[in-house]
Amino acid sequence: MKSNPHIRRLFPILLLNLTGFAIAIPVLPALAYAVDGTAVDVGLLYAVQSLGQFIMAPLWGKFSDRVGRKPILLATFGAAAVMELITAFIGSLALLYVARFFVGLCAGNVATASALIADSTEGEHRSKGMAIIGISFGIGFTLGPAIGAAVGLIAEPGVAGITGAGMPFAVAAAMNVVTVILGAIWLLEPAASAEQRRHNRLKTRGVTVWRQLKRPPVFLLCALFFIYTVSLTVLEGTFFIFMEELYGYDIVEVGFIFAGMGLLMALFHAAVGPVSRRIGDERMTLMGMLLLGVGLLVAPVVPVLWFLLTALGVATFGRALVHPGILAMMSTCSRAQGETGQLMGMLTSASSLGRIFGPAIGGFIFAAVAPEAPFYFAGALLVVAALIWWPLWARLDSSSNH
Repeated sequence: MKSNPHIRRLFPILLLNLTGFAIAIPVLPALAYAVDGTAVDVGLLYAVQSLGQFIMAPLWGKFSDRVGRKPILLATFGAAAVMELITAFIGSLALLYVARFFVGLCAGNVATASALIADSTEGEHRSKGMAIIGISFGIGFTLGPAIGAAVGLIAEPGVAGITGAGMPFAVAAAMNVVTVILGAIWLLEPAASAEQRRHNRLKTRGVTVWRQLKRPPVFLLCALFFIYTVSLTVLEGTFFIFMEELYGYDIVEVGFIFAGMGLLMALFHAAVGPVSRRIGDERMTLMGMLLLGVGLLVAPVVPVLWFLLTALGVATFGRALVHPGILAMMSTCSRAQGETGQLMGMLTSASSLGRIFGPAIGGFIFAAVAPEAPFYFAGALLVVAALIWWPLWARLDSSSNH
């Protein structure tokens, strides 16, 4: 794996791309408010972006079958740079919706990166290669918010445009330009025909999704991952406006909180191996869901900052257990060599669907009920889902059907 030059060269390029994409997570609400948006608009902007990603992911994969993986990756990096730069100058809410939808279209290139890994790996090495996507997301979604927060230190607060809330998006555009240049020089195109590229992509993305979903363990894990993602993104789009309204925080402080939680989750990942070996992936996932749900439920109960951050720390530990637990359990559902990539792709699709619905739900709840309501909704959803999922999974486990 370490000697595979295609994957070794893809990793820094994908990391740069995802870091630039993640810059928007804490700062998009500030820009939405600067162009007269509301909490509902914030949620819908995240949802529209995720919708674009969901729509284009399979299409970029098909296009790359014909022309190659590298040209499609470079084209999407370049298009993302243009759309992020346009976002930096935007002063209209309607145009912001359009720009973020197109950014989402470009973000669908992760499917093409997965296909490139499939082209350059075989058998048991393919799953290991796919792990670099998860690693890139983990690091990128820690660095991105931190960069957005740091840029916010020099941006003019409360105004749109490149000197104000749009400045972090200009930095994201610059990062995408660097990604294009580095990709053009460094990225390798695997030696594969158009037919072989198509075959590898379909093995990874899966041509029998509905047949797989008919298997109870696969369906349960996809449903659990969908609910997990919905719960996280309900808060993702509303956390900034919650912190601004209750504590007077701006994009700088919120960005550093996002980055801190990302770093904390990375540190907590060190406990995943020991916990998994001691109690098993199933119990680890259940414990993670409950910790995450309870942490979110109690976070807004006491309106004191240290209490909120402590509860979010508990929730972050739970989150660090859930994600690898679900991935590990899904890998055991593979019945043949090469099927693991397909099953992991189904989890990615479930997550993408969750990212469409979650932010929109969060925005509506925040505006219609109360600023604390997204916390209660997300926490309760996680706890209820865990308590329903566990006996169903245990029944499948005891009957040895998976």
